[in-house]
Amino acid sequence: MTGSRNGPYQANWPSLRRRRLPSWFADAKFGIWSHWGPQSVAMAGDWYARHLYGPYAGTEDFEQKRSRRQAARHRDRYGHPSAFGYKDLVRLWRGEKFDPEALMDRFRRTGARYFVSMAAHCDNVDLWDSLHQPWNSVTLGPRSDIVGRWAAAARGAGLRFGVSMHAGSWTWRWLDAAFAADAEGPRAGVPYDGHLTAEDGRGTWWEGLDPRDLYGPPRRPGDPPTPEFIDNFYARLRDVTDRYAPELVYLDDSRLPFDEGSVCAPEPPSPRGLEFLARYYNAVPEGVVSIKTIPEEDRQAVLLDVERQQLGAPDPHPWQYDTSIGDWFYSIGERYKTAGELVHLLVDTVSKNGCLLLNVPQLPDGSIDEDTEAVLDGIGAWIDVCGAALFGTRPWRVHGEGPTGVAGEKAREQALPYTDLDIRYTCRDETVYAFLMAWPAGRAQAHLTSLGTAAGHLGRPPRRVELLGDGRPLSFEQSAGALRVDLPGSPPTAHAQVLRIE
Repeated sequence: MTGSRNGPYQANWPSLRRRRLPSWFADAKFGIWSHWGPQSVAMAGDWYARHLYGPYAGTEDFEQKRSRRQAARHRDRYGHPSAFGYKDLVRLWRGEKFDPEALMDRFRRTGARYFVSMAAHCDNVDLWDSLHQPWNSVTLGPRSDIVGRWAAAARGAGLRFGVSMHAGSWTWRWLDAAFAADAEGPRAGVPYDGHLTAEDGRGTWWEGLDPRDLYGPPRRPGDPPTPEFIDNFYARLRDVTDRYAPELVYLDDSRLPFDEGSVCAPEPPSPRGLEFLARYYNAVPEGVVSIKTIPEEDRQAVLLDVERQQLGAPDPHPWQYDTSIGDWFYSIGERYKTAGELVHLLVDTVSKNGCLLLNVPQLPDGSIDEDTEAVLDGIGAWIDVCGAALFGTRPWRVHGEGPTGVAGEKAREQALPYTDLDIRYTCRDETVYAFLMAWPAGRAQAHLTSLGTAAGHLGRPPRRVELLGDGRPLSFEQSAGALRVDLPGSPPTAHAQVLRIE
């Protein structure tokens, strides 16, 4: 593809900057995401397709510990990666309990307004009947169109549908590990299975498949991506978006894959990303594409995604914060975030003009475990009561008040120790919603300093205040210093409480 489909957008930034992010996304506030695929089989967490090979010349310091742990697990359970590499794990993925309709009903009841399916992770396996990748979920593993089934379930439940595409720059960087070999020990120098070719598959379970289609061409750490590899990635991206017309496309890269500033930028940078963007926006007018580093002038052309980090202040443009209940892929013994932690992250994100995309790791068979179900049920119970203060709202004149918050412009996510002085705000028309991040202890009042007359944020005094989940009008008094609201003896929900102020 060298041009775009017929439509207003051309493959250049000046043309694409005329776009505006769709209102459905600004209204949605909460989405659920599925990291599920062959890497789930080992139940050892994220990055398994890379780290099963163990540390090698390209392994960075931050991944050494995980790489050694996953490599030891792989060799104990499956054998040496010269004989049993990632390609062999793909065969073991079955998804025999995958029920997208039942899961989507649960996600809808949890409060999600959009759902994002994995299309291909960095392991380079496509989860649909891919035209350009023989290593896919229809020819192998579950032998099922996972993306198509998720799309039908999401739209049947009334949710917007998206796909995430991680294959690309990260695959090029990740899977060079398959071309390494042990540096020491009894198999030192024995090549891993990335060196195998289609010819080597005769008489094996993978006869007719080429490992090079999975791992890419032989390369060393730091080698630039080849034009053929780049073209194949964008052919697959076009295929999945043309088939399912997702309204959100998540690209796991700092910029458009293989463009200037990408995780793996060739020289010269590839124009394929801009070509895709124009084609996609012309075909899906309500669509949005997310990347992770965006100049201010491009903030309406593409959506800012912030991974596992909280912003310190509101952003003038809608943005997306993505995180997971636990590890990205299912991991035995992983500590999960609680429903309360996730409610606080959701509230803080929405007060700053963001939407929360929450990953739900699935077991290899496609189901979710009881701990995940409990977390989702806890979020859903809270949203049933307080969702009116989230969905369709906009940031208020101040996003919040109180001593607890994110230090600096951006910080790694954490469970913050909120106090009864910490408040977050949203609004809709002339209604202000105040989220009490902790229930006042030892007193029966909430003090909202941003609603005092001296703050100057309210044009006229409130006429009614009530607590969502309670509904009775509450007595209040506005002074220069604060709006003081008398609260009932106990909170109506298990997490953040919401005052509706008209």
